[in-house]
Amino acid sequence: MASQDQFGPIEYVAVEFPDGAITADGFEQLLEIVDNGTIRILDLEFVVKAADNSLRVVPASTFDLADFDLSQFDGAASGLLDAGDIAAVGEDIAAGSVAAVLVYEELTVLPVLDAWVRSGARVITEGHISVDELADALNETENNE
Repeated sequence: MASQDQFGPIEYVAVEFPDGAITADGFEQLLEIVDNGTIRILDLEFVVKAADNSLRVVPASTFDLADFDLSQFDGAASGLLDAGDIAAVGEDIAAGSVAAVLVYEELTVLPVLDAWVRSGARVITEGHISVDELADALNETENNE
């Protein structure tokens, strides 16, 4: 079991729903991986961009889906996302759209980290590799073959 003061890698993803067309697809799987201990949600914010390009954060329960209760995610906020983060997401979505911004902790690696720490090792850094960085590295590898 991982110690309480050890965290797994923390990641984020922002997903745009054009024209505010949110469906249960994805949210059902999100709930499943939370329930099975794969991730822990640290923040889930819904950002609405109005026709005049103004932004507002709304609770998940704002969206009434016929086949899924999004209100299960109300209150999933840690304060990790600030006004600057919301503004950055707002720049990338179209007017009339909604973005779900998810900050989550990867829990699957915690037993590995805990075992290393128990044996005297220490975690010295963590980081995120973007999809663009991965693609660049793979392209570079292909070019050098």
